[in-house]
Amino acid sequence: MLELVATKDLKAAAHLTFNNMKPYYEMFAVDWDVEDVYQATKNLKNFDILCKGEHIGVVRLSFEEGRCQLRDIQIAATYQNKGYGAHVIAKVVDVARQQSVKFIDLKVFQRSPAFKLYSRIGFAVDRKDDRFYYMSFQV
Repeated sequence: MLELVATKDLKAAAHLTFNNMKPYYEMFAVDWDVEDVYQATKNLKNFDILCKGEHIGVVRLSFEEGRCQLRDIQIAATYQNKGYGAHVIAKVVDVARQQSVKFIDLKVFQRSPAFKLYSRIGFAVDRKDDRFYYMSFQV
């Protein structure tokens, strides 16, 4: 059973994000460290992802102009590729409904395996650039 709870340790969440995203930062020459991630995410709605009470990741959202932005989902390496991402997205849809928004938007690196997950769940590509797909899902 997954649950989302308000993140208690934003620095630890930033560390998890940095570790997960480091290959992309290196690939695209993004000169970020853990402090940069912390500064970029501290004012978002941060939720710890718990599975049976165990911390397995973090998800971040923001709400703008009546839409929910799924800023990122970070699952700890030992829990990746086990179906948790789809469950987290279902929880995000619940949060979006509670906030009475009609759409969830996100951007994902074109090279990210998460793109397949988002597509399978029903996110549609609205546009793309040289690095990202910009996707949306109608709630």
